[in-house]
Amino acid sequence: MLEPLGSNLWIADGGIVSFKGFDYPTRMAVVRLTDGGLWLWSPVERTAAIEAEIRALGPVRHIVSPNKLHYLFLGEWKAAFPGASLWATAATIAKCKELDFSRALTDEPPAEWKGQIDQFYFTNSPFMDELIFFHRASRTAIIADLSQTFSETFLKRHWPWWMRPIARLSKMVEGWGYPPIDYRISFRNRATARPKIRELIGKHPEHVVVAHGEVVRTGGEAFLRRAFSWLLQ
Repeated sequence: MLEPLGSNLWIADGGIVSFKGFDYPTRMAVVRLTDGGLWLWSPVERTAAIEAEIRALGPVRHIVSPNKLHYLFLGEWKAAFPGASLWATAATIAKCKELDFSRALTDEPPAEWKGQIDQFYFTNSPFMDELIFFHRASRTAIIADLSQTFSETFLKRHWPWWMRPIARLSKMVEGWGYPPIDYRISFRNRATARPKIRELIGKHPEHVVVAHGEVVRTGGEAFLRRAFSWLLQ
């Protein structure tokens, strides 16, 4: 179930979850840090099979939520790895009061992965604060909801006929990678976000992992220029 994507980075697809009545695929990323510990991003539903594969890679030390919509399976992974630290945005921490988080993440990475994984914090939408990550060793950008790349096959199988043209017009599809239209419309103070996106692009990512849609396996830098053209123009 784990697929290597680059140096010390793996991805794994989970099941389908429902959001506002629509089906969304799920995906997690796993990074092995230089100390041998594992960093789990947006974990999918835990199964015995995926847990066994992750345990074979090393000890899980960090479980990370990129925004308040990616919280469903944090508790079960924390229960499986009680020694791991939970990390999230301020909005996620406020939402999941039953979980014990280390602290809220912002633009500055904690010492535990500083210099290995960069992070960019976006608070521009009043409905969502979100972190984009960049894993240096594999040159991989890791994005939750600020880029979505649904394939035509997925849309035909899972979304009603009337939503498919909306997804295409909104460019939430493979090749474009825009976020949902409501996220874009509510995205304010864009001048504060542009330098962060430019910095991310300037790191010359080769791969882009998204939670919802197709993984960009090559040409990540060009993809990000296109995916965030709505913001950079």
